[in-house]
Amino acid sequence: MTATRATGTRTVLKPPMRIARQYRILLYVTGWGVWLTGVLWVLFHYFMRVKGPFGFKTNPLEEWWLITHGGFAVLSTFLFGWMWSQHIVIGWDMRWRRRSGGTMAGVTIFLILSGYAIYYIGDPDWLNWTAIAHWGIGVAALAIFFIHWLSKSRPRRA
Repeated sequence: MTATRATGTRTVLKPPMRIARQYRILLYVTGWGVWLTGVLWVLFHYFMRVKGPFGFKTNPLEEWWLITHGGFAVLSTFLFGWMWSQHIVIGWDMRWRRRSGGTMAGVTIFLILSGYAIYYIGDPDWLNWTAIAHWGIGVAALAIFFIHWLSKSRPRRA
């Protein structure tokens, strides 16, 4: 299916909404990578502390999950920019899956901004609340993605 977009007096043909296979694979690997490493960090941070001679300490793998999560997050931020130009704007103009797509874009923007905030916030209270919101919404992002991906809406006329 080819999307059309009116610009002034002429109509410009846009590429199909379906993302090319190699980009879909990159998106899925990156999405699963950022989600899974985030979930693993939460599990290791809150539930898998190790007992040391002076009480509990952080699990040695927690740091590696966070580093890997950060790497996937950088790539996912780049891919979100690409998706904005190649998929999101076209779908929005076509009025296709606006609720689920808008929610997914909003969640992604929140996760990007809260991820940066976690890195730069100095106040411990703000840091804790931002981190909890980040990982709580991050865990839910998988369900939001599947709702968007599996929805069967079609473009609506303006």
